[in-house]
Amino acid sequence: MDENFWRKMMQDRYLTLVELLNRASVAYYRDDSPFLSDADYDKQYRELIDIEKSHPDLKVSYSPSMRVGAGIREGFSKVVHSEKMMSLDDAFDVSEIEAFFNRLEFDPQSGYVAEYKIDGLAVNILYEFGKYKRAATRGDGETGEDVTANVATVRNIPLEIKEFASIAKVEIRGEVYLPLDSFGLVNEKRLKLGEKPFANPRNAAAGSLRQLDSRVTASRNLLFFAYGTTGEGESGISSQIELHEKLRSLGFKTPEFLKLSKIVEIEKLIEDVLAKRAELAYDIDGLVVKLNSFNEQDRAGVLTRSPRWAIAYKLPAVEKTTKLNEITWQVGRTGTVTPVAELEPVTIGGVVVRRATLHNFDEIRRKKVMIGDTVFVRRAGDVIPEVIAPVEELRTGDETTVLAPTECPVCGSELVKDEDKIALKCSNMSCPARVVGAIEHFVSRKGLNIDGLGEKQVDFLFQKGWLKTVSQIFSIRDHAMFLMCEPGWGEKSVSKLLESIEKSRKVKFQSFLYALGVDGVGEFLAGELAKRFSLEELAAVDTETLIAIDGIGDTVANSIVTFFNNPDNIKEIEVFQDKLEFNYPEKLDESLLIFKDMTFVITGELSQPRPNFAEMIKERGGKVSGSVSKKTNYLLAGEKAGSKLTKAEKLGVKIINEDDFNELIKGEDNETKK
Repeated sequence: MDENFWRKMMQDRYLTLVELLNRASVAYYRDDSPFLSDADYDKQYRELIDIEKSHPDLKVSYSPSMRVGAGIREGFSKVVHSEKMMSLDDAFDVSEIEAFFNRLEFDPQSGYVAEYKIDGLAVNILYEFGKYKRAATRGDGETGEDVTANVATVRNIPLEIKEFASIAKVEIRGEVYLPLDSFGLVNEKRLKLGEKPFANPRNAAAGSLRQLDSRVTASRNLLFFAYGTTGEGESGISSQIELHEKLRSLGFKTPEFLKLSKIVEIEKLIEDVLAKRAELAYDIDGLVVKLNSFNEQDRAGVLTRSPRWAIAYKLPAVEKTTKLNEITWQVGRTGTVTPVAELEPVTIGGVVVRRATLHNFDEIRRKKVMIGDTVFVRRAGDVIPEVIAPVEELRTGDETTVLAPTECPVCGSELVKDEDKIALKCSNMSCPARVVGAIEHFVSRKGLNIDGLGEKQVDFLFQKGWLKTVSQIFSIRDHAMFLMCEPGWGEKSVSKLLESIEKSRKVKFQSFLYALGVDGVGEFLAGELAKRFSLEELAAVDTETLIAIDGIGDTVANSIVTFFNNPDNIKEIEVFQDKLEFNYPEKLDESLLIFKDMTFVITGELSQPRPNFAEMIKERGGKVSGSVSKKTNYLLAGEKAGSKLTKAEKLGVKIINEDDFNELIKGEDNETKK
């Protein structure tokens, strides 16, 4: 096979990784709902970095290696950071740490500092003349979410610092986290309320900090570790050690740390940390190793997304071995049948694990897992426990091969291969498991947001025969008198449920589209569809029209068309049209997409932060790239534009200033600068 074939294979793999990791980043940082374990993310990310190093010409401007975290979550205003909040390169063994610092062009004289890497949510706190003024999440590193009211509830954050009373602006940076004992209490309360427990303390902290009601945040007992400052707050501080001392003198807690005179001492420190890890009152996922001297940090410099003077050592995920007794099969709302490992109970990270995921049947075959095996199980940092691999050396010969089911374990219908030829799916649209899953999705917070209908309540109503389809939610009132007599319900809870159902009748159209559970249509695509179509128009749309929308491919387009052509779904939708009042977003006027199919690059100093201009471009159908190429239509250049301006001139790309840009938005056909 020729070189072009292998290059195409590499490019396809690289773009797949970019798309996967960007989705995972949004799920993790913005939505607090990760679908990749830390270990899986790290593995895929390292593969992406390896490809970019060996094939730099394949690198795209939207690669996750170019950014930190994800975008802004709906409901919070944007805050542009005065200085970029950078991410750190990761190391997974001692040799990588040593190699990282050996690349420096000088021999550090002031040693190193190793700090516990707290598994929480990074925030930036602004003090004006010593008074707490504003707090923001890291976001994408340049722009974060305004969480001022919520951070103010974190009890160990000073709201006034007298030493800064004469200083106009000082920023303190650090990590908001949830102590392990508070994590247990929070999940216990959520379970009692019929809510899904948080996967881990990090997601609990993120979810708590992103509450629209700061009283909820206050009830979660969050805490804060400070690890940095910017601006005049650094005055008189020359090292990391002094910084820790200064922050502590101001009333902040800082992470545990140890000074190292030589980097080779890190190996012994890691061993000590691993031994102490289980005794800590909070989760850590690694160590941050930094040059101690600020002068030496400045001399080392920074890269695009990370400093050259600090690196994060990732501690291994917590794993234990236990026996796999059986494999059961669960059916989700889309019909996907997932294998679940039933385990001998084992305590991992303070939690008793009895079940773990195996993802799909191909995963079972790939890992060569058998019933009766002793298996490695990983929990730390994962959304749910995962079977990693069997311990083949401990096999006795009594183990049995796992066979793929041919019938749905719930309704007995034939199972078919999904479009990806990996997942098994139940072919019965009326399968009880699919129906219950669809109802749970419909009433979820991002859907119609009906309080009082958690997993247990939906399952109970389904078993009673009072909730056999999604649309029957609006008929629960007919069974209210009987429901009040059932254990665990009562008049008060039933009344609240009916009030919540009534309230849900007025719904944002995009929330309704998400609630329908069309395969492949998440929050973002639901919003894009809502801006373009009414319900009647969606019911008649064709795949060609859908594919023309950015972000929709063949698979999702076919999924949408199939959903709206299904007779059972049509009947349900007719009920929804009668029962619901849709709040449609402002219709997208295609004629206003003046930048459609155009690519912009933004550089230099402008009157507003660059993200503001990027948003204006995207709102008008354009794309924003981080690098200039022959495909670039416009370079928006401000003051002190550098290498991008030079490259644009060389390639003949149209160069415009801010006034020209404003004229373009006005639709005036002015000649742009060359």
